[in-house]
Amino acid sequence: MDIKSIKSLAEKYSFQELTKFADDFEATGVAPVKTQEDDGEQMSDYLMAAELKHYLDKGLPMQEAVREFSKRVRGVLV
Repeated sequence: MDIKSIKSLAEKYSFQELTKFADDFEATGVAPVKTQEDDGEQMSDYLMAAELKHYLDKGLPMQEAVREFSKRVRGVLV
């Protein structure tokens, strides 16, 4: 997970674009916007950026959105 790449994607693209990137990547194996060499990491970046964008779309500032997103990730890992 590269938080810089995830933040950059979330800032530049809409939730719909990010989910389409993930769908297209899954279907074709070609990354519409490449952030990683590893396919699994690439898909994770798209999906995590979409989740982060969801928080941003709710009006949270980036720092707070990252904090909420990180809580969710930690909750899954524990």
